[in-house]
Amino acid sequence: MDAALRAGLHRKLVWLTFFRVVSVTVLLGGAASVGWRSAAGLESTARLYPLVIVTYLASIGFALFLRARRALVPLAYAQLALDVGVAGAVVALTGGAESVFVFMYLLGVVDGAILLYRLGAYAAAALAVGVHVAVGIAVDVAPPPPWASLALQSAAFLLTAALSSYLAEQLRRTGERLAARESDLAAITALHESIVQSVSSGLLTLDAEGKVSFLNRAGEQLTGLSAAAVRGQDASRWFAAFRTEVARGETDFTSAAGAKLRLGYSSFDLLGRDGRAIGAAVIFQDLTELRAMEERVARTERLADLGGVASGLAHELRNPLASLMGAVDLLKQDPAMGSENRRLMEIALREASRLDELVSHFLDFARPAPPRRVPCDLAPLVAETLDVFAHDPAARVETERDLSPAVAFCDPGQMKQVVWNLLRNAAEAAGDRSSGAAGRVRAACGEDAAAAWLVVEDDGPGIPPSDRTRVFLPFFTTKRAGTGLGLATVHRIVDQHGGSIGVESAAGGGARFVVRIPRAPDVAFQRPQ
Repeated sequence: MDAALRAGLHRKLVWLTFFRVVSVTVLLGGAASVGWRSAAGLESTARLYPLVIVTYLASIGFALFLRARRALVPLAYAQLALDVGVAGAVVALTGGAESVFVFMYLLGVVDGAILLYRLGAYAAAALAVGVHVAVGIAVDVAPPPPWASLALQSAAFLLTAALSSYLAEQLRRTGERLAARESDLAAITALHESIVQSVSSGLLTLDAEGKVSFLNRAGEQLTGLSAAAVRGQDASRWFAAFRTEVARGETDFTSAAGAKLRLGYSSFDLLGRDGRAIGAAVIFQDLTELRAMEERVARTERLADLGGVASGLAHELRNPLASLMGAVDLLKQDPAMGSENRRLMEIALREASRLDELVSHFLDFARPAPPRRVPCDLAPLVAETLDVFAHDPAARVETERDLSPAVAFCDPGQMKQVVWNLLRNAAEAAGDRSSGAAGRVRAACGEDAAAAWLVVEDDGPGIPPSDRTRVFLPFFTTKRAGTGLGLATVHRIVDQHGGSIGVESAAGGGARFVVRIPRAPDVAFQRPQ
């Protein structure tokens, strides 16, 4: 017998024991109420008391056996025998075949059908016939036993067994079919739940009143919201960015953790069996990294086109510029030249030199050399660059350093250029321009599991939010004498190393540039924009 059948039989036996105790209690109460009315009645009903006590004791014994949950089928047959025996004893004490309590046999037969179905019903009926005939013979000694009544009553027992067993079998089959349907439904529900919870896209469903009815696991991860917390809540409170009247779209979304996301979504109506809308569903995906990648690709394509054209143009500018500088330098050496003309020649040479430097920077940006990457500790590299930078005339700032070992897989020469450009940019932005006070520049480096990091920060006025997305674009500068190529070159070198660079700035709180370079050639991580 499997676990389900054992559990069902155990439950039935418990209820049968309970109802037997109730029935015997009612019988005892009725007998006592009748017996106390007269002395004769008390004498006639006193014979029932031992039977009631025996039934109580047997029921207590059955209850103790039921706690062990063992040998349930033999225990069921024993209970049927007890029920039929009690019925026979009551019938024998109350008039034999003519007793009004003959119906108690039928209760035993029905109990057999309930407990053990057809086999239990017929076993109880056969036992009831045998006991009832024996009681009839034993009680009705003279005149002869009423065989007609006994036969009719026995036939009623068998007929009851047939009818109750049929109903019990039908009930069992119906229960089995219902259990099978419930099992199928549970399997389908579990499959549906597994499919919905396993999809990588977020799924949100709303009822007809616009309240959240479901949010899958991917939706919880994207939004940072718990399905239990938002279920039954007005969707506009949490998901106002999704417009369910729009079939497809994109929207900016702020997660519960404060992350800024770009979500693409599709919405559609949920229809009932009659074809009427009963709610709406929204499927959404995180497009943040995809859109950022598209922007990077577009920017790379633009820079590649610009580099191809600009490199040729820079070469064409550099050749006549070199000739011009050489000619001016020769003219400057003429002893007959006056002081005014000599001053003008110096201005021309200085501006030509500045133009040559700009062309050199532009060539470095437009056509950078491929990095020769080797394991390199950034700490001594940054320290050496800081020492050189301290003697630069443009470095009129105080420098601080917090350098820890930071091994990166990089080109040391190009990383020195990154550090130098960041220090130069920080020095130009540092300090209080209104008072002319000297600024402060801090450099730090370290490493984590995936990357070595470099931080350069200043105490200048900071970067306005509108400029933070453009500081790495070529030729974008807010400085009067800036070229707009320093940070663009830094971004290009870091990008070639598979790293990332980000800028953090608060109004009046300076700027902080964070560079991350992989520690190994096969390490990849998110690149902040």
